[in-house]
Amino acid sequence: MDKKIYRLNDDISFRTCSLYRNPNTSPGDCTNFYGYEPDELRYYYCNQDGIHFHCSKHPEIELERSEDTTLYCPRCQKQIEIISIHSLTSQCLRALNREIFKNAKLIRLDDWYTPEIKRKVKDDPDYWINVDVKKDRDGDTIIVLYVGYKGAADKTQFFIKPEKLQLSNDHKDLDPAKILSKIEVTLRNRTITQTYDEDENSQK
Repeated sequence: MDKKIYRLNDDISFRTCSLYRNPNTSPGDCTNFYGYEPDELRYYYCNQDGIHFHCSKHPEIELERSEDTTLYCPRCQKQIEIISIHSLTSQCLRALNREIFKNAKLIRLDDWYTPEIKRKVKDDPDYWINVDVKKDRDGDTIIVLYVGYKGAADKTQFFIKPEKLQLSNDHKDLDPAKILSKIEVTLRNRTITQTYDEDENSQK
């Protein structure tokens, strides 16, 4: 397994050890651990939350503590002042979270929709329904709802914009009146209903 050392700044880099997040029956590459035997097995825990500090100039060298607020590199002998080990550890954990969550999907809990999803909805035996959620040029959400007859290429396409409180359909596609009698969208402070018939579309 490839070892990773993360550069925090010009003086301090850090890594996670074998005991990061989980104890183990072996200390692995942890250099500051303690053992505990809750049953027949001996488990090892890291004394510094699985975070180990290294010299940025000499990444293979683990920094040592001369005082509670001072780290130093045994090779270059540089003294590095810190606020506290706890504060430095928290800073490293935040840096790790940036890597973990950089591609995470954003779920807005104050609205009824989940951004950036694409799925097929369980539908009627005679119809198919697909949902695709995108972003428009303003960064607002567009929920695209596709509805069609099974076995037919034609479809009707609706655009729901929650932030803009809009509901519309693509006039280039199948006329909604050919497939639906009504569509109703409930938003935070508004319900939009459109009813259809073969002769005239109505909206309220």
